[in-house]
Amino acid sequence: MTNAKRLLILLASINMLNYIDRYLVPAVLVQMGGELQLSGAQSGSLMSVFFIVYMLTSPLFGYLGDRYSRPKLVAFGIALWSLATAGAALAVGYKSLIFTRALVGVGEAAYVTLGPAMLSDVYAEKDRAKVFTWFYLAIPVGSALGYALGGFMASHWGWRSAFLIAGIPGLIFAWRMSLRQDPPRGAMDESPDPGKDLSYLSRLKLIFTNRVWLAATVCYIGYTFALGGLSTWSPALMQLRYKLTESDSGMIFGALAVITGILGTFAGGKLTDLLQKRWHDAGLWLSGLTLLMAVPVIYFGINAVDKNSAIVLYFAGMLLLFVNTSPVNTIIVSSVPASLRSSGVALNVLLIHLLGDALSPYWVGHRMDVFEKQGMIKGAALTNALEIVLPSLVLGGLALWWARHREPKS
Repeated sequence: MTNAKRLLILLASINMLNYIDRYLVPAVLVQMGGELQLSGAQSGSLMSVFFIVYMLTSPLFGYLGDRYSRPKLVAFGIALWSLATAGAALAVGYKSLIFTRALVGVGEAAYVTLGPAMLSDVYAEKDRAKVFTWFYLAIPVGSALGYALGGFMASHWGWRSAFLIAGIPGLIFAWRMSLRQDPPRGAMDESPDPGKDLSYLSRLKLIFTNRVWLAATVCYIGYTFALGGLSTWSPALMQLRYKLTESDSGMIFGALAVITGILGTFAGGKLTDLLQKRWHDAGLWLSGLTLLMAVPVIYFGINAVDKNSAIVLYFAGMLLLFVNTSPVNTIIVSSVPASLRSSGVALNVLLIHLLGDALSPYWVGHRMDVFEKQGMIKGAALTNALEIVLPSLVLGGLALWWARHREPKS
């Protein structure tokens, strides 16, 4: 097995663990919120605070990653988020729970910022869509395991046990990553690096004047805003509207995440790989189109009158969203030169969470509180609150469509 494949397997495994830790919270939100007497806004803010800290520390790790050992920085991040996840089991109230989720955000910022940049330095640009397909398969698998593990543990031993169990494996991965050598930056790039000898401010100017990077970032903002609200509150919607248990809703969303994630991510990567041989901008219009197609499907899924209809519509909507994953991430890492790739990814992370899923979980919870005060029952209030995520998908899809029609002719 080549060194590049070993790195891909290790990074994909860590990415899976990353999403297990992240999606424990939605699976146990109702039980945890009831025990700690959290409001809807407080429950939603658990994900929002995580994303706020995550996005604010990402530029720091991007700056450090362009200068120092990326494996050592990633190992530090994994160890920190694993200890913080386990520490959530000891939370006695809202403040202590928020503190642990903030530390998880710091730890994950190191990994999510630097992992894709490291992969780009061991695989040629023509192979990256395929490689990132495998890397991002960890998102649905990890999300599914997070939903399923959280729901199962909460139903049998309480929500605290889920955090305790999920925090342990990361320490092993942190040790393994600390032993890795940092791959040479830009070794697999075919074009010259215009940012190599520039100041940091000049490098940032190169990023923010890159039309394709900007369009992909706007697309990702819309995607993460919608996904943040839906992934945080959809299990609770199932529990409140259709009277499912934490375990049942966790298993349903775990199954939906893993099946649609694998199919959608593979389809997105394969279609991009095939189509870009004829159209160089295939990833741009494929991502934009699938986001726009997802809007009506998700609307009807949120408003479904019965459980089975909701599951079918959520399946179709999530499948369309996951098709977008591989091409848009490939666009982001390939649109900037190697000398500032970590910074480019970090700034993307900052913006997509600042304007995306750092806002939506709290906003949905807040809107649910408002609708409840107006006399709606919890299930109906949450349904209405979740509809605020749909315009963001329209914005994301149109941004990539705009960039596609303004690509220079080859």
